[in-house]
Amino acid sequence: MLIPERLLLALPPQAAKIFVANHHHHSVIHRAFFKPLTEQLALCSHQRKCETVEDSRWLEIGVRRCLSASQSGRDFLQYLSDCHDIDIEVETYFETLKSKRRLSLAGELNSKLRLRMRADIDDPFARFASLDDFEIFAGDGHFHAASCHDSSPTAKKYPTGHLFSLDLRCHALTHLTVGDQVARKVEHDMRALKRLDAEALRQGVPQGWRVGRKVLYVWDRAGIDFKQWHDWKYKSAIYFLSREKKNMELTVVKANPFDKDDPINENVLSDEMCESADGMAVRRVVYHDVVNDRIFSFLTNLPVSVPPGLVAYLYKCRWDIEKVFDELKNKFQETKAWAKSATAKSNQAQMLCLTHNLLTLMESDLEKTEGIRNEAEWKRKAKTLEQTREYLAEHGHSLPWLYEAIQRITQRSVKFIRWLRNHLDSQAPWSQSLAALTKIYAKQ
Repeated sequence: MLIPERLLLALPPQAAKIFVANHHHHSVIHRAFFKPLTEQLALCSHQRKCETVEDSRWLEIGVRRCLSASQSGRDFLQYLSDCHDIDIEVETYFETLKSKRRLSLAGELNSKLRLRMRADIDDPFARFASLDDFEIFAGDGHFHAASCHDSSPTAKKYPTGHLFSLDLRCHALTHLTVGDQVARKVEHDMRALKRLDAEALRQGVPQGWRVGRKVLYVWDRAGIDFKQWHDWKYKSAIYFLSREKKNMELTVVKANPFDKDDPINENVLSDEMCESADGMAVRRVVYHDVVNDRIFSFLTNLPVSVPPGLVAYLYKCRWDIEKVFDELKNKFQETKAWAKSATAKSNQAQMLCLTHNLLTLMESDLEKTEGIRNEAEWKRKAKTLEQTREYLAEHGHSLPWLYEAIQRITQRSVKFIRWLRNHLDSQAPWSQSLAALTKIYAKQ
């Protein structure tokens, strides 16, 4: 039996039958990689029996396209036919991308995968009691070039904007919305956020005084709107954290006391309550980044129970979503929209999230169950950390405690993605495929 028995044990009986039926001829790596998808798909309410392309096959095809090096939809469909004996008509494929029902299914599946990742992947913020009540998301916009079908050859084409969020506790990627395709060709982040209802922004996180949790978004300056922050906080328990804009008029109301001896608050210059020009209360934390010798001013509506040094570090972690965007663009090579409709573009975004989430889950599982991790990358990170420590010591500073307290890989390596591409359809035994990955990881 090629597939390790443990990969099927966690599946509900019906899901296990579907998994074996759909994947009996696939490689062991294929089965392991798509196992979380099969497991969660069995629990989704939006799946339907389809005579053209079954939902499980459609989702797999979407992930394969994200992982492939194909330059267009037709290129990818020919690859499927030539290499995998999967024949799908061009019209059929693009029709499935326009399906709103399938879009709902992909969104539901990614939501379930995020919960799975929260349970399976170590949470670097679990040690901070002040954040126990918060789900923490980094949010930002990301653009794809227009598809070749977006408009006539003589008309101006606009890039397709998307808003994504990254769960900073487990690195699950979620698609929030596609940019307005009608009224605004290039839509501002806050305008797009305001189009979403509270349920969408809370991403299924339960709300209520007994079991409810708060939601925090860490956004760049494009996410600042103090009035909207106030409404989201008091109506939906949604909080925001960003950086102060230049020439912003804020009046200091009072200073917030904080423990200067706590290593979390090292390099915090001030923590104060301010009032905006339109009379809204906002908390401002000023922090000296000794690593880059820069002063940063952060704005948030988080309570003062969250230490100011942790506020500053949370914003630093916002960079993780930029690293994921780099993964999508340069490692998945996804730089262009697949089709012209808003639904098709959203389905593409959901497939990117699904691919990232499956990769993250598999990488975590291989480290926990097989002891395999990217040793070369961890050594590089340790070397960089030591060089930073030495540099700061020469300039009379110490390495901030949080820099050492939280260590993790912020994006999937190209080594891992290439290995998966090469072994996804290989009939090599499990041990042989893992030996190949271990060898790759050992190389500098």
